[in-house]
Amino acid sequence: MAAHDEGGDGMRRIVITGPESSGKTTLTLALAERFRLRYALEYARLYLEKYGPQYDCDLVHEIARGHLLYQQEQVPSTTSLALYDTDLQNYLVWCEVAFSRCEPWLRESAAAEQDHVYLVCTPDLPWEFDPLREARDDRGELFEKHLAAVRETGRDYQVISGNGPERLKLAAEAVMKFS
Repeated sequence: MAAHDEGGDGMRRIVITGPESSGKTTLTLALAERFRLRYALEYARLYLEKYGPQYDCDLVHEIARGHLLYQQEQVPSTTSLALYDTDLQNYLVWCEVAFSRCEPWLRESAAAEQDHVYLVCTPDLPWEFDPLREARDDRGELFEKHLAAVRETGRDYQVISGNGPERLKLAAEAVMKFS
């Protein structure tokens, strides 16, 4: 686990991240219920479900901007502790993997999210079909990319693995440690 300098405002966002079909949304909802926390779901999923699964690099950047606004709507800035189903680190990985580039504002914005700590979900759950999922055979590689991106931030993180109650228990312990 990396060291974390919380800063002076006491705000903390616990981000559930990792490759597709690694239980991020399920974990976000379960933790939100267990700890009665505000949360923001994965905006990219909401967007692509509404407008269709096709995207290019420009659209990913547009969705990332929408992601920031959506998180602000779902979790007021005065909320001291909340959960995010992904953050801008996810968009950095997405852009690098899909397009080998990303806009400087995205890197700068991701770097500015200093109140974020991470639960990085391993892809040890069975892959589930979903029309938006496209990397069934690359989940291990994508996990490593997400983990590397999180480590690069220098922020706290916990790798989350296991099935069902075991996975939730590990994640709940991390939430208590990070709160």
